[in-house]
Amino acid sequence: MDLRHFRYFVAVAEALSFARAARNLNMSQPPLSKRIADLETELGVRLFDRTSKKVNLTTAGEAFLPKARDAVRAFDAALRTARLLSPSHSRRLRIALPAETSRNVLSDIVSRLQQERVQVHLVEASTADQQDLLTAGEIDIGVIRLPVEKQGLWASASLGQPLGVVMAAEHPLATVAKLRLCDLDPYTLVIFQRRFAPGLYDEVLDLCRAGGYVPHRILHATRMTKALLRTESAVAIVAERLAKRSGEAGSKEFIWKPLEGSPLHWWSSVICRANECVGLTRVAVDVILASLQQHEGWVPMPRSVRAQSEDIRPIEQRVDSVNAH
Repeated sequence: MDLRHFRYFVAVAEALSFARAARNLNMSQPPLSKRIADLETELGVRLFDRTSKKVNLTTAGEAFLPKARDAVRAFDAALRTARLLSPSHSRRLRIALPAETSRNVLSDIVSRLQQERVQVHLVEASTADQQDLLTAGEIDIGVIRLPVEKQGLWASASLGQPLGVVMAAEHPLATVAKLRLCDLDPYTLVIFQRRFAPGLYDEVLDLCRAGGYVPHRILHATRMTKALLRTESAVAIVAERLAKRSGEAGSKEFIWKPLEGSPLHWWSSVICRANECVGLTRVAVDVILASLQQHEGWVPMPRSVRAQSEDIRPIEQRVDSVNAH
């Protein structure tokens, strides 16, 4: 028995699905099932009741879960403490960024931090993955799409970016001068998969419904978005910069239109673990904030009271003015 057995048990207990837990752990299901079986054999108790349709914790499993969580957290905390004291760690930062981050932001972050003699390791990860990586101590800083719910994280003030609509040039709405959300109602929506940023996904759909757009059909895509916009008479809700970068708004085949009143936004924050946003980590946070504003058009915006309550807790409502050096 080792700590991996505890980590695997917690993953299955939280997902209540061996298949889902295996995906979250980036492993296949058979070795995960064997690890859990080995743990049960070692402990002499069944931790899960399994059927072909569902997985439930036994009484022993429910009693074991909080202790297993504590053990995993204590181990991860011990590793982080030791790494923070390492001389090499003091000049090395692991930074996670969303897949749509521009090349200019990537090169700018690396260049500015190299001037501070910081070794930068960049990781591509979704909001959901970044939360897990931070919790596990596998990254130091992330850039996430709000809102998210996660304890133990510190977040910068939010940056916002208005969203508009991309459609094929021959779409019936392509000639509409002022586009409203309710105008989209008859049309299929193409959007990213919810698992990448659950909070943002739900917020976008909630605001669409509030504005009179209740998609009768939703398709999930990233690389296939262009094809679906052509074949489905669909629409996609994206920031203008992403539409232009992918060639959708700048070509004769597709058109990007703003929404009247700017009812939809993307919200982002730079995050790190609570109580660890000091020293070089804080310098890097400020560098990232400055780079996002300079190269991608993100701007500081106050979120609504409702949205702020759904962001990260605990959260600092202000950050110092950005200073890259």
